[in-house]
Amino acid sequence: MPRLAVAFEGASADMLAAILDQSADCIKVIGSEGTVDYMNRNGQCAMEVDDFCAIAGLKWSSLWPAESQPLIESAIERARSGGVARFEAFCPTAKGTPRWWEVSVSPLRGTGGKVDGYIATSRDITDRVNQNRLRDAVSDEMRHRLRNNYVVVGSLLSAYARGKPEHEGFAREMTRRLTSLGIAQTMKSEHGADCTLAGLIPALLEPYATPDCPLVIGPLPDAPLAQGAVDALALVLGELACNSTKHGALGTVGRVDLTSTLVQRTLRLVWSERSSRTIERRHREGGQGLRLMNRVLASQGGGIDLAWSENGLDATVTLTIA
Repeated sequence: MPRLAVAFEGASADMLAAILDQSADCIKVIGSEGTVDYMNRNGQCAMEVDDFCAIAGLKWSSLWPAESQPLIESAIERARSGGVARFEAFCPTAKGTPRWWEVSVSPLRGTGGKVDGYIATSRDITDRVNQNRLRDAVSDEMRHRLRNNYVVVGSLLSAYARGKPEHEGFAREMTRRLTSLGIAQTMKSEHGADCTLAGLIPALLEPYATPDCPLVIGPLPDAPLAQGAVDALALVLGELACNSTKHGALGTVGRVDLTSTLVQRTLRLVWSERSSRTIERRHREGGQGLRLMNRVLASQGGGIDLAWSENGLDATVTLTIA
């Protein structure tokens, strides 16, 4: 193990090898040219390498799948400049067993502080990755079932209210709310953790626009949203749109503008609508819908403020996003 002895000048290679063998991680010494010069015993077991001589001197990146090799090269470049690189990537063992690894690469300095090689430590995180995948699969299935339940409940409400004028309005309102929640679940299912504000809001609001009342959405931050924020926005924007359709600009000739700002983790949305007819504030202030919006937004560290004018409404929605 000459390279190991050079790397740790002043200590015997056998002693250092014995120390490194105590680690459960796969520890490698990578030469200045990117070759594998040493691998500890537990690392050989984890990588199912029966004979280290079979890989000694090979380019470390060549032992990884093609899609992961750029990560290796980038990590070595970072370590060469004195930094520490960390990444997660897939790499099967020498016998083809699929494994995921959490990898760190650090510079190994020789005499005079010159970077003489690299220490690469790989930790097997396959169980964690598999558990996360199982969790995501279960979550997707639950969202799919929940989405179907929204459709079923909406259909039942419509069927119950059919021919009963005193119930039809309530059924329409509830069906619209369920539809907004269904859209939110679809966005989360399709994009997972990458469901963004810029993708969600147009999907929620564009169906409400009419030729007589455009719904203009300003620039939106490309901010990722957790499920709680997705559901809150679906309920609140759906409520504002439904009420505007019944009593405001979306039900007549007018215009609705939605603008947004994001400062640190606080999202601020301003719903501004102007109608050709006088808007009666009693239809929307103090009712069940407003209480619902306040409760939902409060759960996300936010709230809603309403500012009325003779022919319009400015609603300011705030919530905290992760």
